[in-house]
Amino acid sequence: MIHGFTGSPSEFRRIGYELQDQGYTVNAVRLPGHGTTPEEMIRTGWTDWYGHVLESYDSLAVVCKRVVVMGHSMGGLLALKLAVERHTAGVISLATPIFLATRKTMLAVPLQHFIKYVEKKPKQIPTLLDESCAYTKTPIRCVVSLRKLVKQVKKLLPQVQAPTWIGQGTKDAIVLKESAAYLHRQIRSEVKEIHYYPESSHGMLLDQERDRIYADISAFIQSLQLQYYELMGTGTAEE
Repeated sequence: MIHGFTGSPSEFRRIGYELQDQGYTVNAVRLPGHGTTPEEMIRTGWTDWYGHVLESYDSLAVVCKRVVVMGHSMGGLLALKLAVERHTAGVISLATPIFLATRKTMLAVPLQHFIKYVEKKPKQIPTLLDESCAYTKTPIRCVVSLRKLVKQVKKLLPQVQAPTWIGQGTKDAIVLKESAAYLHRQIRSEVKEIHYYPESSHGMLLDQERDRIYADISAFIQSLQLQYYELMGTGTAEE
């Protein structure tokens, strides 16, 4: 499980426990510079984040024969890139940012030379979304690096062959819902699903439709198990 930009592994705490209860081995990584301070994050970039994802996957693949990679937001970009470079059993992409709702990120390139951080607007009312433990300010230099990652992953999408599940909240104020359609269109996997959640925001794993999303993701993973056992001719997943 790969969390989003300025976020932390706690984004996956609830669904992680659910999947663990179903018998799956779960590993939610903490990307370099995340889950600590923005001052630490500003010293990192997408190559650091992806390098950690590669190391985490390779370590898990030693003990687990088949690994499904799940990524939220920027984590979705990293998961899709991983699916091109490793033999993943499946990919789960949540609110992956191909097209952003604002063009302000384009200003990050010149802006990084003048200011280091941009403060986020504080929320008036605490919500479950606060469980993501995201930073309250964003390192501009890292936004520039994120934009580079988006461009690279867009070029790699036709090389994604692993079964792919794509989820997008219709009320996402950060990522345009057209991103999900673009992913579904560009990915070449023979097995791919796309799901829209009309009441979900960008933090869809912690929003009001989370139980439905958890169930849909679980069903997808189970379908991969059944396909594998049928292919291997070894009976059912329960066996």
